Amino acid sequence: MFTAKLDQVGGRVVLLLDEAALAALNAQVGDTISLEPASEGVLHVVARETGAEDAHARGRAFLKRYRRTFEALS
Repeated sequence: MFTAKLDQVGGRVVLLLDEAALAALNAQVGDTISLEPASEGVLHVVARETGAEDAHARGRAFLKRYRRTFEALS
């Protein structure tokens, strides 16, 4: 079992994991981890995306959203 701390950073609450927890999850800084509630106070990790894949997905979504604007400007 691992212990993590919730902390306030700006307007967000973050979950702080130590190196052992990151290693157990096979995760690194920038990864997105999806959590699913199982019962009161219990969460299961259901998916993990690497930061690079997440950044590419955000970029594609941005380009798709503003495609018409870019076409009008060109």
